[in-house]
Amino acid sequence: MEFQDQDFKLADYMKPAIEEGRYTIIGRQDVSRPVSETFQIQKEICIAANTRTLAGQDVFSVYPSSEQQGDFAGTLPFLVLNNQVYPWIRHWRDDIDGCPVPWLALIVVSEEEGAAETDVKNKELPGLKEPGVFFPLKEGEVTLCQEDDNIHILTVSKQTYRNVMPTAEDLPWLAHVKFVDLSAAEDAIAEQDGWFSTVIANRFVPSYAGRCVKSTVHLISVDGYLNGNIPSDCDRVRFISIYHWSIYSEKTQEQSFAARMYEIGRNSCTVKDQSLKPHYLRTGEKAYSRYHSPLVPYHAKRYDNLGGEERYTADGRLIYDERNGILDISYSAAFQLGRMISLSRRSEAEKIAAWRREQTMGEHLRMLDEAIGVSLPELCEICEKLLEGDAETL
Repeated sequence: MEFQDQDFKLADYMKPAIEEGRYTIIGRQDVSRPVSETFQIQKEICIAANTRTLAGQDVFSVYPSSEQQGDFAGTLPFLVLNNQVYPWIRHWRDDIDGCPVPWLALIVVSEEEGAAETDVKNKELPGLKEPGVFFPLKEGEVTLCQEDDNIHILTVSKQTYRNVMPTAEDLPWLAHVKFVDLSAAEDAIAEQDGWFSTVIANRFVPSYAGRCVKSTVHLISVDGYLNGNIPSDCDRVRFISIYHWSIYSEKTQEQSFAARMYEIGRNSCTVKDQSLKPHYLRTGEKAYSRYHSPLVPYHAKRYDNLGGEERYTADGRLIYDERNGILDISYSAAFQLGRMISLSRRSEAEKIAAWRREQTMGEHLRMLDEAIGVSLPELCEICEKLLEGDAETL
């Protein structure tokens, strides 16, 4: 399969054509006629990225979404960037096993860990260096930030730093490049080339049972932190948060493998057929109907012998329980769920629509063949000869 025909591709990394830094370009031309002469010019250039803050349009997506609430106890947050080389644009240490090491990390900090956050102007960063705070700011580094750009600052205790920071050996596993075929996406997304870089956190979202806890995910630079030692007289560590978003998590169930297997075993013989759900009928009345999840074991008669047009509608999957006088909406809800999932995936919906058109056309041609006794190829041949005026050969 050719690469351009693939819908999805993953790569460990993607090196930029030229890394961040200052470069000298020298151009020289030697002329031999009419006289020997040499012309030379020298220029200084800077290759820079916005390494202190990212705008919203630079980020393709994040997960969990900003301000989302749920049970994320077993979730590693991640961030997808539109720039596929951004995590590797800065060379800050030697490669590990032949792979360049990203200069970025995604860390998750709970509100209960005593972190302090604030916004300052870019020109005010040197003033944030203070006794007892480790802040390895590189003054004079090449950056696209303007003096008045807002910079988000995160300050944590040394213990929190140790809890949340990955090691340099972990970083190559926490970033990758992916190619996604966007030809079937909406226009605004389809205009992109399909290349993205992804940075993954190394820590699950802190979650507790019975209470919702806010956590903030920060994209930070590891340059100056993992390749340096925090002085013993520093009890706090300060970062530039290049990008950040907040989420809320409450642990609702045990996420371990053993706990999940126990729940499956405990519910394996349970019949969930007595739960009633409010059901608003199309005629406006409110009733109660029986429902069970398709993922819960259920002992009941199957209804796979539906025929006619009811096969193609959710209403056609409603089952009337004559004994109790209520409807069972389980099959209808599953039908609707499958339909909505299919429609949400444009490429899959187009394939389904094309298949239905082919089936309809095939049935139409079959009926036409039976009605006139002539197959489609034979009919096309007759029409061609009529157009040519060769009626004698018919």
